[in-house]
Amino acid sequence: MNPSKQSSLHLSPVAALAAMAGNLMEWYDFALYGVLAPTLGLLFFPGKDKLASTLAVFGVFAAGYVARLAGGAFFGYLADHSSRRKALIFSATTMACSTAIAGCLPVYESVGIVAPIAFLALRILQGVSTGGEFTTSVVFMVEKAPPDKRGLVGSLAGMTAGLGILLGSAIGSALFSFYPVETVHAWAWRIPFLLSIPLGAAVAFLRTALPPEPETTFRRSSHHRSALLHVVKEHPIAVIGGALRGWASSAGFYIVTVFLSSYLVTSGLMSPSGALGLQTMGVATAILMMPVGGYLSDRFGRRAMVIFSTSCVLVLAWPFFMALRSENHDLSLLLLIVFAACVGLGMAPYSTWLAEERPRFLRASWMGVTYNIAAGILGGSTPLIAGLLIERFHSLMAPAVLLMVASIVTILLSLLARETNRKALH
Repeated sequence: MNPSKQSSLHLSPVAALAAMAGNLMEWYDFALYGVLAPTLGLLFFPGKDKLASTLAVFGVFAAGYVARLAGGAFFGYLADHSSRRKALIFSATTMACSTAIAGCLPVYESVGIVAPIAFLALRILQGVSTGGEFTTSVVFMVEKAPPDKRGLVGSLAGMTAGLGILLGSAIGSALFSFYPVETVHAWAWRIPFLLSIPLGAAVAFLRTALPPEPETTFRRSSHHRSALLHVVKEHPIAVIGGALRGWASSAGFYIVTVFLSSYLVTSGLMSPSGALGLQTMGVATAILMMPVGGYLSDRFGRRAMVIFSTSCVLVLAWPFFMALRSENHDLSLLLLIVFAACVGLGMAPYSTWLAEERPRFLRASWMGVTYNIAAGILGGSTPLIAGLLIERFHSLMAPAVLLMVASIVTILLSLLARETNRKALH
């Protein structure tokens, strides 16, 4: 029997749910920082300039994404040298605990400089956790999928991550709908963070049901010490190229899921509840298109779908931000839906493409480093860079230029990469 097909028999409904549920919980927690950025800026980084406070939060947000690289390396090592199961349980537990603690932090007005320092420390810890969670779950799902359905099955990890972001956005929007802004600033901002406690407990219970993997499935790299060392020392150009292939989709994703609401609020284009509602629509659209992108990549190839979706992002970036500036909410919603759909189409094929490119004993480490450079450093820094570009050039169109540059780089490097669709996993 084909080993790829044989491995797919082990993807039980419980195992699939356990792998996917962690992404929902982790990305719900992670999304809260972006959704509540203006509020957190006032509470932890108070200042006379509202934009400066928001940029401070995005700076902390970006620091957490840089920490994702360390998390991807650590959990990738754990997954390659011990088991996927241990890495998945550990990452989910770390995220749930750090987010619950964040909901209990005193604000700057109470303890001064201690508040932003503690805020930054927890944000970095969350980044480490998230860096291992998503990539390990993608690897787990892809390895268990039939060869002709790896794109679709792999997309489930991204889809549940998106659902987590959607849940965070929806709860953030509901928060401002149920409570006045003064109440949110006083205490209600803590509620979404504390909800991670029951979510984390549910995920931990599910993941204890994952069967342990036999030790014989984990081979050492040629360095006999670390699969991570093998990836970094022997494939540095491939790591950089692989990460840049995901720059456009990552940047577009965080523009929609993190930056958009703060952009609209701090620019005076929309109210907090209206901005969060619009952002929630964008997230929902991207999520719905992820399995579609995965399915289409099984038929037409990973490379074709990444190039197609990125080309659409390139074409739409400028008119999308022009529509936001026009304050025509109907046009903004229409272009947001189209733009988010194009971003979602390329995200699942990209992550599956990466997972298929390396053999099993390197796969989690390769994904942990390469994907987290794309999503963590390149994508995660997008809100901060976009905000800085707006401030530097005094132009609300600066984020569109950033997206266009990222799209051109992604398309060029994707044209040079080899197709992996339906090829046997090693």
